[in-house]
Amino acid sequence: MTALDRQDEPVTAVRPATAGRLRYLILAMLFAVTTINYADRATLSIAGDAMQRDLHISSGELGLLFSAFSWSYLIAQIPGGWLLDRYGSKKVYGAAIFLWSVFTMMQGAIGFFSGAAVVLLFVLRFVVGLAEAPSFPGNSRIVAAWFPTKERGFAAALFNSAQYFATVAFAPLMGWLVVSLGWEHVFTVVGGVGVVLALIWTKVIHP
Repeated sequence: MTALDRQDEPVTAVRPATAGRLRYLILAMLFAVTTINYADRATLSIAGDAMQRDLHISSGELGLLFSAFSWSYLIAQIPGGWLLDRYGSKKVYGAAIFLWSVFTMMQGAIGFFSGAAVVLLFVLRFVVGLAEAPSFPGNSRIVAAWFPTKERGFAAALFNSAQYFATVAFAPLMGWLVVSLGWEHVFTVVGGVGVVLALIWTKVIHP
């Protein structure tokens, strides 16, 4: 077999030295994408207080909004894994990055619909959860395809550490955005970074 049947899996014809360099570039991409993944999840946590004041969202409603992501993320785990197996990580994960980033950006426009803010935010947080569901199964699938067994522990530890790096890197930035530019920009900036990463993904993840 000269090539494996999924786009996220390596081509056997690639020279070992080239494959070695390429897999660490792919691992760096997984780290970056997982970082923005967790930054997207934290947007509402950082912007929530300001949004409550501006949009008159109660604490109970805010709690409901927080739960929307978790419900959909849970529901979509198994379907997300099936899609990864059926269509490959390049296509499914790439589309997921783009979609969750666009849905995150859309939350920055909620202020224009203040009368329906809670309903619209719930829907957007719900679809962000659906879109993000393939992320960690996708990470594991790509690492298994590109890294030998003896290196997978390191690779998994690295992309898992991105969830904590996201807090270190993005929490101060998002706090500054709320204070300096307004809560809307938390969503537009973080979502915009994700859209850029989705485009880069199509160049880095390949057969």
